[in-house]
Amino acid sequence: MPNQSLTSNITLVLFHNDLRVTDNATLSKAANLSSNGQLLLVYAPSLTDTLDKKVSQQVYHYDTMGQARQRFLSESLAALDASLMQLGNKLLYLQNNVATSDTFTQLNELIQQQSVTDICVSQTADYNQNQVYKCLQEQNPQVCWHVQTTATLFDKLPLDELPKSFTAFRKKTESNYDLLQAKEDIVNCPTPKSLPPMPENLRDSHEYFFAAQAFNEPSQQPPDWKGGEKSGLEHLDAYFDSDAPSIYKTTRNALDDWTHSTKLSAWLANGSLSVNMVLNRLRRYERDIIANESTYWIWFELLWREYFYWYAIAHQQKLFWFKGIAQHLPPTQFDHKRLAQWKNGTTQYPIVNACMNQLKSTGYMSNRGRQLVASCLVHELGLDWRYGAIYFEQQLIDYDVASNWGNWQYLAGVGADPRGCRQFNLNKQTQQYDPNGEFIRKWQGEV
Repeated sequence: MPNQSLTSNITLVLFHNDLRVTDNATLSKAANLSSNGQLLLVYAPSLTDTLDKKVSQQVYHYDTMGQARQRFLSESLAALDASLMQLGNKLLYLQNNVATSDTFTQLNELIQQQSVTDICVSQTADYNQNQVYKCLQEQNPQVCWHVQTTATLFDKLPLDELPKSFTAFRKKTESNYDLLQAKEDIVNCPTPKSLPPMPENLRDSHEYFFAAQAFNEPSQQPPDWKGGEKSGLEHLDAYFDSDAPSIYKTTRNALDDWTHSTKLSAWLANGSLSVNMVLNRLRRYERDIIANESTYWIWFELLWREYFYWYAIAHQQKLFWFKGIAQHLPPTQFDHKRLAQWKNGTTQYPIVNACMNQLKSTGYMSNRGRQLVASCLVHELGLDWRYGAIYFEQQLIDYDVASNWGNWQYLAGVGADPRGCRQFNLNKQTQQYDPNGEFIRKWQGEV
């Protein structure tokens, strides 16, 4: 039955890419709004699937999420659920059910049945997710929406307009804001000491309660790479307690070593880790240990992430267009056989095959590997870049809509790269990054 309380708020948090309780302005806002009321904490995957025909011009969807990405997400949600239970509430998990209804319909029904007064969400660069929010608002005009910033260094675009290139964005941002050199830490949003309860008629119902997913195959990821806020914070500490940040620039292009890059991307991507906490640790490392070109390069990569976020906000659905933001028609096409070879690691390029096999097994690929396989798909195989982007969306545990699609546009010559298409010499790259063939042998790149 609908909750008939007229004197207290019924607040709903719709988690998306903010799966944490620490430094989460959205959860903090919801806790304050519902301090004398009740609180629903909801995760609803596949919301955009229901509205694809309405909100998206994409025709190149994947059928299932890769197992590595699904495992990392399930671990992250289990960790979030555990944290919420410690604070006195619980995660409600909506899932598509052929016998009942899709997650969008379930969410709508939950809002109406519980007489939700307020909905709290985090700002996102995901165009399709924002269209879902728009549809929810249209169908529930009585509900007050609250949008918080949880994923970026800046609450809004830090410049008057987004520059056409990253270099211009970096130079202007660094000139106007001294984020890296600031002496004081960024103040994190306080973590609620407790949370208001969920509505009473849901407390004994197991229909929506989250249950961690079981996986038949053992994980091929490093043991430290586990989803969830606790794991992310532990890795953040371990990384900056080591010497790795001081040599990051010289090691970051390694194809297959856990310590050679920060490996923070997966926790940042689903919001298990706050970017402000990463920047605070980087600042402290520079103050207490060393500030050099390598530590600056970590900041450089955080700025790339920031640039693509605002890039996705600025260009919206153009992020998915074949011609990209440049409105330049690439000389590529769709070829099912070649695409299958690329996905399955059976091309004539061993380094590409090894990278693709690594991706399918672990859900991860180095930055250098991503550039090589993208260049191969676009240039050597002559394929539509969007099919590469959507396959990465399926497989990558650190999938981020803005960084993924922005980088693919960049490599395909239809995005923010002022130099146009970037093609890598795969033989030369192999000699440089895998001269003894160890990586290729490990990931069975030879066909």
